[in-house]
Amino acid sequence: MLNSCTIVVSTAGSIVGNATTSTRGFSGTIEDTYLMSKVVSKITLMKLSNFSNITVSVNNGKVLLAGNIENQEKRLELTKKVWWIDGVEEVYNELEIGPPISFSEKTEDFIFEAKIEKRLLFEPGIFTNNYSVDVVNGNVYVMGISSDIEEKTKVENFLNNMNDIKKLILLVDIPKNI
Repeated sequence: MLNSCTIVVSTAGSIVGNATTSTRGFSGTIEDTYLMSKVVSKITLMKLSNFSNITVSVNNGKVLLAGNIENQEKRLELTKKVWWIDGVEEVYNELEIGPPISFSEKTEDFIFEAKIEKRLLFEPGIFTNNYSVDVVNGNVYVMGISSDIEEKTKVENFLNNMNDIKKLILLVDIPKNI
């Protein structure tokens, strides 16, 4: 019992630590987490046949939807429902119409995502707490907010120079107060 309490406390501590060192700050991170829960709840209510094939990322009120969905009608319905959620400022619809992603494909995406995150972590001048990386169907989505133009340029150049990324979608902003 004591061991599980330690895990919860250290996980909560790392979330708070990461949130306070990101450009969004603690309140921005909490707002995005709350918005993500509202988006996921809305998607769950749609009873999609391949819900597990949809990835949701949220950053500063901007929502990324990526993955596979069964048809154009469901794709449009999902996008509309997300747009109507209070707090959503923008929707990036990267949903593709197609069959469910296999377990092995999901595993490959997960491993590649971890590999990219590790590379970014050790790159000087890039604050990884500012970004989320998602790999879906082999496509790499990087969403976040850079602390300044130099960091954004570093992220773009670093990722564009990776030979093993087949398609890169960068959704990176710079704070307005710069």
